Amino acid sequence: MEMQLSLIHSKRPEWELTDAERAAARRGIAASRKALKEGRRRLADVLDAA
Repeated sequence: MEMQLSLIHSKRPEWELTDAERAAARRGIAASRKALKEGRRRLADVLDAA
């Protein structure tokens, strides 16, 4: 049998997201989705008017 490479065992990350950081990220994602939805709506309005 040929020699196989062994997996690199990584350490646990030295950082973790706090609940506050996780909540802020979720708010940011929600705001981005809202902005994209509004942008798509405005583009559709412009294209429909043309």
